[in-house]
Amino acid sequence: MDESSQNKHRFLVLGAVIFGVPDSPRILDLLAKARLPELPHGEAKWTKVSKSKLPAYKRLVDVLFDNSNEIHFHSLFVDTTLVDHGRFNQGSKEIGFNKEVYQLANKFARLYPNAYFHLYPDYRDTKSTTEELRLILNRGRIKVGDKRDWPFRRCQFRDSKVTPALQLADILIGSIAFVLNGHHTAPDASPSKIELANYIAQKAGVTDVSKGTATSGIFTIWPRRLR
Repeated sequence: MDESSQNKHRFLVLGAVIFGVPDSPRILDLLAKARLPELPHGEAKWTKVSKSKLPAYKRLVDVLFDNSNEIHFHSLFVDTTLVDHGRFNQGSKEIGFNKEVYQLANKFARLYPNAYFHLYPDYRDTKSTTEELRLILNRGRIKVGDKRDWPFRRCQFRDSKVTPALQLADILIGSIAFVLNGHHTAPDASPSKIELANYIAQKAGVTDVSKGTATSGIFTIWPRRLR
């Protein structure tokens, strides 16, 4: 799970790629092969998309869409101008952010009712621990009648620099935030990022990012309505 545009822009986007533990070696192998030859080293991420590396970024995206029986992507976005941290989050942006992490993780639990989860957020500076998040998620599932015995079995930070799945999540949410925040229409917008954002949207069948998608599927976007 990764986040994009948390501090600088109007729309915050959270997203995650999800796949089964038995499928992990194959997915990671596909991601490693997709990088070559244009991106043999370094971290693949939205901010590094360029003309010379664009073919590799498209192949990384294709790993998701060409292996839909094994890997999915789910995301949500929040209009931060509508968030009242003082009223609802004890004045804390971090509490507000953690609530969105909770919402997205709970969506996994609803979409995959027979699964147990290892949740790996990208590392970030925070006063909250991942163990606290795991406890809150599991207690939340108990409250709604989930019969699984602690469906969130593991929750640990990962470093995106050495975690290929997080890099794929970053690329996908980066494309969503790029459009939502209007960067694609800026006079100095990167042609390569515009092309990649359009490529992802076409592959996902998304015509208007701001309207979101269906709740379930290979690639989902959830426009969060704050209450």
